[in-house]
Amino acid sequence: MTAKELAKSLPNVGIKLAEKLINANIDSPQKLAEIGAESAFIKINETKGFCGKFNALYLYALEGAITNCNWLKIPEARKIEFKKFTKQLRKDK
Repeated sequence: MTAKELAKSLPNVGIKLAEKLINANIDSPQKLAEIGAESAFIKINETKGFCGKFNALYLYALEGAITNCNWLKIPEARKIEFKKFTKQLRKDK
């Protein structure tokens, strides 16, 4: 699947994020759903896709892609989890 095809098949995912997913060997909506937002985020980071920037907004986009919902509608409790997750990653860096 190309980045363009992946972006079209996943809500909240544009070409750039789709390229990052493919570089991390996440090349289908099924693979993304199987590993989840946090694991996908870590895999993208391991391939230098985020350049060390741990922004929770990427997690919102990935979660929205998995759940087929606009990232603005991700439940607040889940957003808080993502913020804590990225904060911990920054600490561990």
